[in-house]
Amino acid sequence: MTAPGAAVARALAAMPPGPVAVAVSGGSDSLALLDLVATLADGQRVLAVTLDHGLRPEAAAEAAMVAQICADRGIAHTTLRWTGWDGSGNLQAAARAARYRLIGDWAAGQGGGAGVAGPYPR
Repeated sequence: MTAPGAAVARALAAMPPGPVAVAVSGGSDSLALLDLVATLADGQRVLAVTLDHGLRPEAAAEAAMVAQICADRGIAHTTLRWTGWDGSGNLQAAARAARYRLIGDWAAGQGGGAGVAGPYPR
């Protein structure tokens, strides 16, 4: 097993029973993480979430691509959309705070268990 695979297997083994949530941006890193989790979840339900910040025209298509990949693998997927930036302040900080809040709120509503945070930029 690869080092990343072993790390994911250890993380999954340490989680309480319940669904495993993966944040998937659509980039190769988060898609690889999703694949590892889905492969190694050993009966745990895998859920995926993508956040469309609404800041790039391509974002909706990227989220739709992730949704299709998840559908093809039988993984439940949700796309969240952030619409809260008012144009003032630090966009990066506002987007990061919104990402953590929206994904955290979504995960809290998924029926327990623990999540695996995907490689969204911090």
